[in-house]
Amino acid sequence: MKLKYWKKSERSAYLSLDDEIWGVLSLRTLQRLHPFSSELDISETQSQHLISELEKKAWWQITEYLAKAEHSEHQCRLFLGRKDYHKSIIDRCIELCKEKGYLDDARFAEILIRSLFERGKSARAITEKLYEQRIPPALYEPILQELQDPEQNRQLLREQIQKLLYKHRAQEPWKAKEKVYASLFRKGFSLDEIAQAWEGPDE
Repeated sequence: MKLKYWKKSERSAYLSLDDEIWGVLSLRTLQRLHPFSSELDISETQSQHLISELEKKAWWQITEYLAKAEHSEHQCRLFLGRKDYHKSIIDRCIELCKEKGYLDDARFAEILIRSLFERGKSARAITEKLYEQRIPPALYEPILQELQDPEQNRQLLREQIQKLLYKHRAQEPWKAKEKVYASLFRKGFSLDEIAQAWEGPDE
């Protein structure tokens, strides 16, 4: 197997095996293992040792990432991809995280849905966020339906309406209402939802 490595920075280097980049290791580690050349033929055992070093580093980085906050599988893949890891290393880390319960898209979806509902986001806006995270509808739709409370949603929408009305208090009532409707519509609320929650001064 053909090993190549070249500097990424003063302390690290890209590692390539048979012209495929597998990740980034410290120059010290690579020069300790292969001190006489940065391009040479190595055995299968030697290549597996290098891959193992990369897997250890990737595992440490992804567990640190997940320890700080809940993340989706999509976010984790992007995170490791930005570190230049080979797809097989990324896949292995993701599977291990799932097995150990560190990574769970259903749990992530529920946390995200609750957080966005509390911030007054529309169901459409929430769905768009879940789509961005590549969460399958089959995973989040039951959670979305379970957590949706029409009256609570209307109350949260009323609160947003009152804040927007205060923001546009200097406008004529009809103009303020127009601006409130436009603002909420852009946020993903339907005209029917806004109308049902409306408690403006001219009603």
